[in-house]
Amino acid sequence: MKRPDHKIFLLFITSLLLFISCNQENKIDEEFYIPVANSQLYVRLIGNKSKPLIINLHGGPGGFSSFDHIFNKNHLEKDYLIAYLDQRGGGKSKTFTDTTMLNMPQFVEDLDVVVDSLQHRFEDKKINLIGSSWGGTLGLLYMIEHQDKINSFACVSGKADGIYPIKAIINHERKLALNFLNNSNDSITSSRYHEILEKLTEIEESNLNYFFDDMNLIKHEFPKELGFNAYWKNTEALKLAEELGKDSTYFADAGYTKEEFDLAMDKFEYVNRVFRNSSDYNRMNIINDLQVINKPILVMQGKEDYVIGKKQAEMIYAALKGIPENKKELKIIPNAAHNLNLEAEKDYYDTIKSFFDKHNK
Repeated sequence: MKRPDHKIFLLFITSLLLFISCNQENKIDEEFYIPVANSQLYVRLIGNKSKPLIINLHGGPGGFSSFDHIFNKNHLEKDYLIAYLDQRGGGKSKTFTDTTMLNMPQFVEDLDVVVDSLQHRFEDKKINLIGSSWGGTLGLLYMIEHQDKINSFACVSGKADGIYPIKAIINHERKLALNFLNNSNDSITSSRYHEILEKLTEIEESNLNYFFDDMNLIKHEFPKELGFNAYWKNTEALKLAEELGKDSTYFADAGYTKEEFDLAMDKFEYVNRVFRNSSDYNRMNIINDLQVINKPILVMQGKEDYVIGKKQAEMIYAALKGIPENKKELKIIPNAAHNLNLEAEKDYYDTIKSFFDKHNK
């Protein structure tokens, strides 16, 4: 057997070490705060500092962003620099209890400060957005006002019409309850289905000024009794999520102790309650406003997503009339609901990566 040429072997090793060294030099993982009106927003910056920038917008309102790093690190952080932002009052951002500043216009203003701050730091970089759930909605709101500052946006499981998903899930649950009622021979069970039907009608006819408790009923409690999950379709992915929630390394990788996570969950509930008890948020409808957007947008949704309504992504895509067909994409993922990065990991990241690669050449 012929031995490899010694000089060629040394050249290969040198090149490999140089490649590894360059990659290490380009890696970044740092935390800092960005001042906004009456508050401080936490940002964790992770990825390749020589690549385009993506600002990650978490769900909620009131959620937190660093846990997305756990899923993005194997798919996006090699080729992008990702700013994991905790929005006002959420995660590791300053605790915020002034309800007058927990609203959609303020969150758009906050995001604009973050965009300007990061653009000032990275003057040569294109800035992109990826938003999931409420983060998708926040991204749409921001694009309507400030799309000139953004290169492209991936809207994942976001909504533009707040009334539609409420009516859609109520109609779905009403059909299920009626079907169970018609097939029930037990008076106690039948009585419970009658109670559910009455409550669904009460919620439907309400003004949605105080919707937080009712939201928990129709998105969490009633689905358990009616045999479906509004947030999950892929049961194996749900089991994985439940196991991750018991793993201390999962929290550590996100930069949280268990105590910090518990505090973040308390902050999440506070902010979310404020938003959900606001008619402006519950009745939000920006469908007609989306036509002003002309920057590249990817719209993604799970086919069985009852949280935002099964047709929400199609409605958003159709409303993006100002974007040429070659710059907008619609992706509906089967056997998935609201948590696409876990329920359909490969399909989700292949689509996200392809979209950002295409518009960041």
